[in-house]
Amino acid sequence: MKAPVNLATRPFVNGRPFVVTTVVLGGAALLLTLLVLVVGVTVWRERTTTVTRLHGLDSERVRLIAAQGSLESELRAPATQQLLERTRFLNQLIREKGLSWTELFFDLQQRLPPQVRILSLSPSLREDGHLLVELRVGGASGAAVIEFLRALEEGEKFRDVMLLGQRRGSGAGRDQMTAEVTVVYVQE
Repeated sequence: MKAPVNLATRPFVNGRPFVVTTVVLGGAALLLTLLVLVVGVTVWRERTTTVTRLHGLDSERVRLIAAQGSLESELRAPATQQLLERTRFLNQLIREKGLSWTELFFDLQQRLPPQVRILSLSPSLREDGHLLVELRVGGASGAAVIEFLRALEEGEKFRDVMLLGQRRGSGAGRDQMTAEVTVVYVQE
């Protein structure tokens, strides 16, 4: 039988697992530290770039506010106001001249039943460029006037047909019923 003999002054201890674990954990800690450092530098650079852009945009905003104030004061000048008013007036004249009376009367004639006649017509130009037409029509009967209103509603160029009022005619006149109508005429 063999007896183990240890001639060392200290017993043998296997420290290899400890060293390997320490090296691995130290390497991981070093890698994590480098990763945090890289991320920190990247965030710092982005923040610096963002702050620089923000300062540039702020100075651009200040410059634009100053330019806007300058332009607004120029627009408030009496000479500019006179020019704007004259331009509005001329544009209104151009829109009014653009109305084709022949086309309006032709479109009304196509929608007008035989028993109905137009007694008066009053046009006015709306802001959207369409024509608001106030009509006073007379008819042989209430049914004829209703037929005219339906014909206007079915027309492609007539919109927002509205009956404002109606009256029965008295006596043996030609119009047994008169009606006041507004309609929007859209000229193409």
